[in-house]
Amino acid sequence: MERTTLLIWLAVLANGLAGLTGGLLSERWLTRHLSALVAFAAGALLGAVFLEVFPEAVEAMGPAAFQWALGSFVVLVFVEWFLGPHHHDHSTHAPGHHHHEPLGSSTVVPSLLTADALHNVGDGAAVAAAFLVSPQAGVATALAVIAHELPQEVGDYALLRAAGFSRARALLALGAVQLTAFVGAAAVVLGSQLVEGLAGIILALASGTFLYIGATDLLPELRRSSAPHEVRGRLIGFVLGLALVAVAGVVERHVLGTHH
Repeated sequence: MERTTLLIWLAVLANGLAGLTGGLLSERWLTRHLSALVAFAAGALLGAVFLEVFPEAVEAMGPAAFQWALGSFVVLVFVEWFLGPHHHDHSTHAPGHHHHEPLGSSTVVPSLLTADALHNVGDGAAVAAAFLVSPQAGVATALAVIAHELPQEVGDYALLRAAGFSRARALLALGAVQLTAFVGAAAVVLGSQLVEGLAGIILALASGTFLYIGATDLLPELRRSSAPHEVRGRLIGFVLGLALVAVAGVVERHVLGTHH
């Protein structure tokens, strides 16, 4: 259990650091490659769902996993219908693509940071639940979360900059929000000791969430007409995202010899 807990904290820390990369990389590079990063995130999320996370949820819970996964998928559908999109337009919010007027921070910034904090709580919970079920599921979930975090946090960073935040202040705000992932992870670690089967339920919920984000949020962006080099970049990014999760699973099982 101590080794599993250590892996959970390391994975959550890596996810938090990934969320700060938007302010550390060249804005020109991010603008050029953001669509490929979105494709990479889509591939990693969908690969994690079908290769590791949902199979582990089914093994832990049986057929009930399908009901929990469907429930989380449907909830996100209704949330987006009635409350507006839960995500950011990655392409239009890329650094250098500020085609709107500077944003007022009085309402936009608090809403953005609150939504990001809630999202990170869910990410931390999913990572913790996955590691509690198996190392393979934990690694796959962590990779998928980190891959999705990159383009999302780049978009958040760009919005904060458009709202008048300096680079340092934007990174500080995003860094503080990243800490909420530890809250989600801690809640699952403690809750799993009190509620039997909690990790399986969280994994099933994460499966529906990842599937929704990958299929309805990220993939549609890849169908937009664009220059040939962007299309190639998206294709390569998507395949690399799938391959990363698949290779990580193979390494865990056959090279490191981990098992349930």
